[in-house]
Amino acid sequence: MNKNILGVVSGIAGYLIFVLVDTIIKKFLVNGYPVLQINFYITLFAIIPVLFALHFISGWRVLLNNKIHIQLLRGVSGLICAAIIINSFKKHAFSEIYPILFSAPLILTIFSYYILKEKVGPRRIAAVLIGFVGVLIVSRPGTIHFSFSLFLLFIGAILLAVNVLLIRVYANTQSAIAFGFYGCLAGLIISGSFVYNTYIPLKDLDIFVFVIVGIIAGSGALCISAASKILESSIFAPLQYFQLVAGFIFGHLFFNDLPDLYEIIGSIVIILSGLFIIYREYKVGLRPFVSRDSRSRDFINRGH
Repeated sequence: MNKNILGVVSGIAGYLIFVLVDTIIKKFLVNGYPVLQINFYITLFAIIPVLFALHFISGWRVLLNNKIHIQLLRGVSGLICAAIIINSFKKHAFSEIYPILFSAPLILTIFSYYILKEKVGPRRIAAVLIGFVGVLIVSRPGTIHFSFSLFLLFIGAILLAVNVLLIRVYANTQSAIAFGFYGCLAGLIISGSFVYNTYIPLKDLDIFVFVIVGIIAGSGALCISAASKILESSIFAPLQYFQLVAGFIFGHLFFNDLPDLYEIIGSIVIILSGLFIIYREYKVGLRPFVSRDSRSRDFINRGH
């Protein structure tokens, strides 16, 4: 099979897996257990595929580095982001949640200008502003539709952007699998520490649900990581929007949710803005994930 085709298939499979994970959490878990307890169990079992990858692919030596504090910082921010997203499942449809989270590339462009001192031309600035208009169309602040959990999703999008920013700065010296391992480890320790006082005993066969969700989430992360290494950024980056479309489809199939006109228009605006930013970065020679050998994102801890 052609390497590019393999990369595209791997990337789409990874994003589809993440939508499946979100669907299972929303349908079977989010109303029965505290958010941090859900995150604890999923992280616990998501680390299993990562450990296999460490043993059979990269080797354990990649865990020895001088930037563990950065890895752990990303784990903490990933944990907070995961808690925000899982909490939003209680009240909101994927068609409301995903478009707001996909404002992360817009926020990253702003961070890249102020922190990394990257040149951001008027075209990308205009795309960012138009993208945020799309976010406002979806969320409709100031109306009865807007809620505190939707507001928190903006914080989640900022955390996603921070995670990718850290990768842009440090990825040349850090292993992609090490990012996943330390992210899982930090999330596991912190969520385990806080879940003790609110722990609810697992019902019936829910432990098997957590095992399945965790393992497929970890496997999805590895699929995305593989795709990011095989594909050029100009091909890989747009694949993330497959998750948004799949979220709309899964939301209708499993929850009978249909996006309203505002969500459709806002999502289209966000997607077009994001794709234009990716195109401009490609044209001016920027790579969203630094070098081809080290591109990765914090997929296990929701850096998608």
